Amino acid sequence: MSFNRDLKERLWFVRYWAAYVKRTPNAVWSRQQVSFINSVMKSANNDPKLYLKVKNRVRIAQST
Repeated sequence: MSFNRDLKERLWFVRYWAAYVKRTPNAVWSRQQVSFINSVMKSANNDPKLYLKVKNRVRIAQST
């Protein structure tokens, strides 16, 4: 993917999510976030090596 295409996708997602958060009651989207975060943490506890591998890839991607 090109840098411009990646940037457009990221901006679209940020705008989409911001609009969702604005129109959705706090109790709904915060419950969804808790569910998502809990599933990530559960997965990390089940396979710490995989979690650290993914986390490292994200860190590398963010630094480029």
